[in-house]
Amino acid sequence: MSQQPKVIPEILWCGTHRGMRHGNGWAFPRAVEKLLISLTEGKSVLHPFGGIASWGVRMDIDPLVKPDVIADAWMPPFAQDSFDVVILDPPYQAINSQEKIALFRAAAWIAREWVIWFHTIWISPCVGLKLERSWLVRVGDQQYIRCLQIFRVPERKQAPGRLFTRGPAIKYNRWIRQPEGLPFPPFVSTAEGAGMKAREKN
Repeated sequence: MSQQPKVIPEILWCGTHRGMRHGNGWAFPRAVEKLLISLTEGKSVLHPFGGIASWGVRMDIDPLVKPDVIADAWMPPFAQDSFDVVILDPPYQAINSQEKIALFRAAAWIAREWVIWFHTIWISPCVGLKLERSWLVRVGDQQYIRCLQIFRVPERKQAPGRLFTRGPAIKYNRWIRQPEGLPFPPFVSTAEGAGMKAREKN
């Protein structure tokens, strides 16, 4: 007999917009976005898969979505405790154990408070994260149920791994082994960028 979960999932119901010809693509469902914006109000937020997110710092490996930072979620160019919250909304495909641990280790290293997971897969806690709150999300008729989970970041963190043996970030091993490091440009915050543009005009 299975044990009852310590954190009972809530239900979040997203309405079906039958009058719309096209969906909102890779954007969050409206009810999910509204909830996440409310939960993260006053906090700094990073979206590692969020090229079209409407708030926070948008990071994506695809330059076509014009993110704030072009980088891979498995190897983000940020220091420890750079953001209050990291929201993971990866493509809806299978993720193996090693990919999961590497992704969550990188996210937990960056986050000061929470790592938030939004996916069709219910994820079990790892790398010291503790599940605080969760939802099963109905996003529409004949759609996969989504899982929204909020994990508390531990005080003692596991540093991201140095080399990858499986998963999307394995391509970075050739740079990790070399003294030059990864070919990421330095991150410029929104405020710093505005200041640079003002100085350029003058």
